[in-house]
Amino acid sequence: MKNDIVKTTFLLCAVLLICLAPQVVQGQYRPSVDIQEWPSGKIVLATGDTIYGPITYYRAQEVISVLNGDGTKSSFSPVNVQYFIGQEQPSGRSYTFRSLQWDLGRDFTDFKKPTFFEQLNQGTYTLIMREDYVRKDMASTSPLYAQNAMHGSNYYVPGSEWLDQIKGLFYILLPDGEIITLRNVRKDLHQLFGSKSKEVKKFARERNLGYEKQHQLIAIVNYYNSLK
Repeated sequence: MKNDIVKTTFLLCAVLLICLAPQVVQGQYRPSVDIQEWPSGKIVLATGDTIYGPITYYRAQEVISVLNGDGTKSSFSPVNVQYFIGQEQPSGRSYTFRSLQWDLGRDFTDFKKPTFFEQLNQGTYTLIMREDYVRKDMASTSPLYAQNAMHGSNYYVPGSEWLDQIKGLFYILLPDGEIITLRNVRKDLHQLFGSKSKEVKKFARERNLGYEKQHQLIAIVNYYNSLK
């Protein structure tokens, strides 16, 4: 009787895993550290036209590619795009990227170029992000650090020799379209918060929020926006 129960439980688990398997692969996927893929998406072009389909985002090249219904692919750079959205299935979680005029973080210049930024929230101050990558030699990395990194969302392991760390670079988009680089995230944010800085600091302290993790940073900026 006990063996029958074990066998039945095993079979139920196996069936459940088989049923869930197609869903697991439908999230965002990174075939390389600077490439992201989504099973479905939406691209709104500068012309106002909208295209739907699976999306691949080549972050380093600043190019997005969409798989059309007829099997062909179309590629676009920031100059051709207003915004695009990559969406996971079946969760429906979406990732929004906007094409914004940016001075590339250079001071004292009027030159700007269309650039993709990931939009993390919405409000008076919009938190936006780009990515940077740091490559480490696995041979010079402690086994415990490497093991923990492999299970972290901020790391990508392309092979047995290298460990790539994904580092978020954060910015604030002001209502007038100006982009503020947060070089020292905490200091620069509170300078922007001005007279509301003390209230935001109290909010962050009471909830043990830091300025390194993306979701906590979003909560801090959203709270400031709520005060406005």
